[in-house]
Amino acid sequence: MEHRFVKISYTGRIKDGQVFDTTDADTAKKENIFDAKRIYQAVPMIIGEMQVLKGLDEALAGMKAGEEKELDISAENAYGQKDPNLVRLVPMKIFKEQKMTPIPGMVIELDGRPARIQTVSGGRVRVDFNSELAGKTLTYKVKIEEEAKNQAEKIKYLIERSFNTSEGFEEKIAGKNIEIHVPEKSYKDRNVFVRKASLSAEIYKYSDIENVTYVESWKKKKKEDKKGGENEKPGEEEDLEE
Repeated sequence: MEHRFVKISYTGRIKDGQVFDTTDADTAKKENIFDAKRIYQAVPMIIGEMQVLKGLDEALAGMKAGEEKELDISAENAYGQKDPNLVRLVPMKIFKEQKMTPIPGMVIELDGRPARIQTVSGGRVRVDFNSELAGKTLTYKVKIEEEAKNQAEKIKYLIERSFNTSEGFEEKIAGKNIEIHVPEKSYKDRNVFVRKASLSAEIYKYSDIENVTYVESWKKKKKEDKKGGENEKPGEEEDLEE
């Protein structure tokens, strides 16, 4: 079965409760969850690949481009039920070694996993590694904004998944080869190597492309001309852009 590449917009809330995620900036601001570092826009994803919650993925499979739906997702099809085995008592000395003062409600990272401090009592701290949304029924309002119709459009979606944008990218497909021209803003991203590796892996997985070539154009930086040539130093060389 051919994979469906779509872009979705959504707002997720705890049933009869607060919004915890959305692709709409205005909604995020209204619900006091706005993140200035986040890009609020429709999200590219591949239906059936569990790139979203199971219950949401199953609902999207029965929807068409332009269709909007509101649905409830049970805990089993969302973040699962709370697991008592994921609640641990951690010695206070562990926090002191990290120069951290534990406070109930604080979100921390412990053993490489996110967790929330529940209580602090004497020399022990109760830490919960369950997701905040575990055990909760969620309500999603979701819309399929558009769907890719050919390989070129699907590649665009994959680029956007890895780089958060496809603006400025140019792709040239010839047989089983693709040449991707990466814009300056993207190739100067400190995570560009990881992004290119992720994109290449998805292109190999979801297309018949066998060779991916990335092209970056680094141009010589020109110094600004000074009025009347004042303060110019003869023989001074121009720098290269970093």
